[in-house]
This record gives sequence, structure tokens and C-alpha cells, in this order.
Amino acid sequence: MANKNLCIFILIATIVTQATWVRAVEYTVGECKGWNEGVDFQAWADGKQYVQGDRLVFNYEYGKHNVVLLPDQASLDNCNLEKPLISLAHCGRNVVNLRTPGRVFVSSAVGEDCKKGLKFWVDVKPCPAVLQGAHYIT
Repeated sequence: MANKNLCIFILIATIVTQATWVRAVEYTVGECKGWNEGVDFQAWADGKQYVQGDRLVFNYEYGKHNVVLLPDQASLDNCNLEKPLISLAHCGRNVVNLRTPGRVFVSSAVGEDCKKGLKFWVDVKPCPAVLQGAHYIT
């Protein structure tokens, strides 16, 4: 009986531990100030741990900004917005799903937004090894 209870305890502990790995985190970029001028977005992004499956949510006034994903650090640093990997609509709310590990470069390509500081990068860590094959988890 004691062995059965121990096995049940270990099973529950394992499930609880793995459940914390599955949770995706949704980050609201700029928090209450949103995706707008006057925010140090790199400072906002630094210090957070991004993992595959997390999401970046961009809130801004309809038509005022947009969200583009850039191919590299040089494009971000120089505000070279000519060849974005992805360009999202000016709808006022965009969501970027962080699906692959690596560095993600984000900016707004409206007017002088990038030069005014609407840009940042994040490092996305891979999922724990247990979940690498679990593509159905979103």
C-alpha cells in the first residue's frame, strides 16, 4: 500500500512539474503604455525569459503604428525596414507567437517610428526537452 501511495505521489508531482513547462506567457509590449512612443522597449524586454509558445501582444491606436519582424540585428539597429520577414496590419492590436528559438527583432515601420525607439529584440529559448515533440501544444 505504501508503494502504491508513493507511486501516486510521484505521478502527481511529475504532472505538476511538467504543467509549469507547458504554460505559455502572454507579454503585453510596453505594458499599460502599449506600443507607443516614449517607452524604452529594449529595457522593457530585457530581464524577461521568453520561451517557445509565448506571445507578444502589441496594443496601439488604430492606424498609428504597425509591427514588423526583421531578419537581423543590423536591420534593427539601422532601422532598415525594406525587407521585413513579416509585416502585420495597422489594426491596433497585433499578436506575435514566438514559435521558434532564437533572436526575434521587432519594430514599427510607420514613418520614423523605428528611429524614435519603437523597436526591440528578444531571445526565445527552446521548450524543455520533454515538450520538443509536442507540436500540438500551443
